[in-house]
This record gives sequence, C-alpha cells and structure tokens, in this order.
Amino acid sequence: MRTQSAVEGRSAPGVACEDPGGITARLLLRSFRVQLAVAGGAFVLAAFVAAVYFSRYGTEAQLAVGACLFLALAGLGAWRLVFAPLAERLNAANGELAVRAAHLEERLRAIETDGRLQHALDIAEDESAVLRISEQALEALQAGSSSQLLLAEDPEGDITRTITIGDMPDAARCNIRRAGDCPAVRRGQGMVYEDSMSLSACPGLGGRIETTCAAACTPVMVAGRGTGMLRALGQTGDPDLFRLLQLLTTHANRVGTRLTVIRSMVASEMKAATDPLTGLSNRRVLEARLGQLFERRAAFALVMADIDHFKKINDTHGHEVGDRALKAFAGILRQSIRSEDLACRIGGEEFVLLLPEFNVTHAAQVMQRIRGELPRGIQRAGLPAFTVSAGVVDHRLAGSGDDLLRLADQLLYRAKSEGRDRVILPDDIGEVAVAS
Repeated sequence: MRTQSAVEGRSAPGVACEDPGGITARLLLRSFRVQLAVAGGAFVLAAFVAAVYFSRYGTEAQLAVGACLFLALAGLGAWRLVFAPLAERLNAANGELAVRAAHLEERLRAIETDGRLQHALDIAEDESAVLRISEQALEALQAGSSSQLLLAEDPEGDITRTITIGDMPDAARCNIRRAGDCPAVRRGQGMVYEDSMSLSACPGLGGRIETTCAAACTPVMVAGRGTGMLRALGQTGDPDLFRLLQLLTTHANRVGTRLTVIRSMVASEMKAATDPLTGLSNRRVLEARLGQLFERRAAFALVMADIDHFKKINDTHGHEVGDRALKAFAGILRQSIRSEDLACRIGGEEFVLLLPEFNVTHAAQVMQRIRGELPRGIQRAGLPAFTVSAGVVDHRLAGSGDDLLRLADQLLYRAKSEGRDRVILPDDIGEVAVAS
C-alpha cells in the first residue's frame, strides 16, 4: 500500500527515456560498420579459397568461384551479424515507440476529458448536476475498470450518495458509513492498494475479495474537509494503478472544488432565507412565494398567528424561556403542515402559514389542529403554558400579497382584542373555535 507521494517522479512503465529516433540512427551506423567488416572478411576468405584450391582451373574459374564464395559468405554474414540483429532491435524500438504513443494518446485523452469535466462542472448549478457529470467522466476515465464515488452531506455525516461505474463485485464494493472511516480520507491523500492483501485492510469492504484485486482511492475534499472518496479497482501488480490514482485525484479535486462553491452558495441563500432562531423561513421568502402565487392566480390560504402575552413570558421567565417557546411553537407548525406548505416567522412572536390550494375553512381547520397540539408540545418542552391567536384569509380577499397580509393582521388584532386564544375568519364566514 502506497500513498500518492510515493509515485511522484516515477516514469510511465514501458516508456524509454531516450528518443527512439536516436536509437535507430545509432543502430544503422553500427550495422553499416559491421557490414563493411563482413564484406571485407568475405572478400579475403573467398580470394584465399579461390587462389589455393582452384588455381589449376584458370583465372576465369577462380574469379567465378571467388565471386560465388564472396556473395555466399557476405550474404550469410550480413544476415547473421547485421540484418537479423538490426531487424530485432528495430522491432523492439518500434514496440517502445508504440507503447510511448499509446501512453501519449491516453494522456491526451485524459487531458481532454479533464478539460471537458472542468467546463461542465463550471456551469453545474446544483449537486445533482455535479454527480451526473462526475458519473459520465468516470465512465471515460479508465476503460474496463470499475469505480465508485461516495459522498456525504457534511464531513461528520453519513454517506448519502453512492455512484458505481462498471461491473464491481459486491465483496469489492466500499460500504463505509462515514467519509472519515476511509483511510485515504483520514490521511488526506490518495492511496494505492497494490494487492489483495493490502486491500483487505480497507474497513469498507463487504467480504473476501479475489487475490488479483487491487485498488486506488483518493479523498473528495469539500471546503478543505474530507466529505467523500473516489476509488477504482485494478489488477495486482499493474503499474498503471499509480497513473490511475493521479487521474482519480484530479477528478476528485475538480468535483470537490465545485461542490465547495455550490454548498457555500446554498448555505448563504439558506442563511438569507431562514430565521436563525426557529429555522423557519423568513419574511423575504414569504413575500417571494406570495408574489409567485398571485402571479399564477393560484388558490391558497394564509394564516397569521401570534403567541399570546409573549412579553409577559419574557418578563416573568426570562428571554431564554421565551426563545424556547418560539422554537417549540415553530416545531409544532413545521410538523402540522404539508411539504408544499410554508411556515415563516416574520418578526417577534408573529408567524405565518401559507397553504396552497386551501381556502379559509381548510386553513382554519389546520390552525385548530395546531392549537390542539400546542399543550402537548409545551409539556414536552417543559415550558410554562401559553396560547396563540390567529387570523385566517385566502386569495379571494385581496389582490396582492401586501394587502392580504394587512387583512390577516387586522383579523389577528381582532382575535387579540376579543380575548385571545382564538382563530378569527373574515366577517362573511364567522369566528371559529373561541377560547375554551
């Protein structure tokens, strides 16, 4: 098992450091010298044989025999000493050149993929888009290998997103519960498990893995903290695992950087749209939603509620108890509405419910359920008893959000002036659930 730093400066496997063109030129020069030596030797030997053994056959016969012997000896020597080694070395040089070209092509493909990944991530506006882009990039990252991306909402939270690319055996899948359970995340740098023995030490594996299985893992850092991890499987002894780790690290850095920006923007928007004490939406969100509903001419109801005698709670029991009362009431509101409804704190002890597709009567029923749940919520929170008053309106009673809020506030004031602990509807509908 090695970390990424262990392979920095390590050359790509099978790639010669020397230019194959220079090797070929030296081979040709050496072959030319050997060929001259072979030719000279063949000439001397052919002349000697012709002069000693064929002298009695005349000059023409000697020349013919000498020429034949020269050609035979020179050809055989040239083949054995020059052309065969030259062909072998040229084939080896061509093989090295092909390997080098393949690595260069793969590197260019990786650079191109990284450029497209960077461009796509730059225009991604949410995490779902980032994950879709990451999945496509992983598919192009390493042909034939299987990979995984695991991501949590925050460094201390559980893994909530898992993407698996390729045919990964169940035993080789990473099943860590939190990002911090991964050794690569804890170390803050990529790791290569070069064989199944070292990979078996990974705490996230689901079972016994094959003896040929190896892996490369790298953390996904969001805002400088390990929030996920990226891993890919390989074969034991494969030197390309170290190159794969570098590709994974680049990919993880791109994804982590974009997630940092997106999560920072979401957090800023959430902070700007949320009441810090209760966690409900604030007036800004309410006004925006009201504008949208009026623009679409949608049906909806609005409830404005207020904690009765809230100043007395603060004066008698202290502001800490008052804050707890606000939180308890906000929690009851949140539990009592649908997912499409909106609960807001618009200031002090005043709250608003926005209920799409409801009319005044339906909204009053919702508020009645909230009033019924209030004593139990107060008891669970260990708070002094308090009640709430509310005014209920719907979209038919005003032509704008401001006018509707003003009307709801008037009805709430009427509930206060008539004794509190009640829900007031417009005059043409009547009063609902006077204080018990």
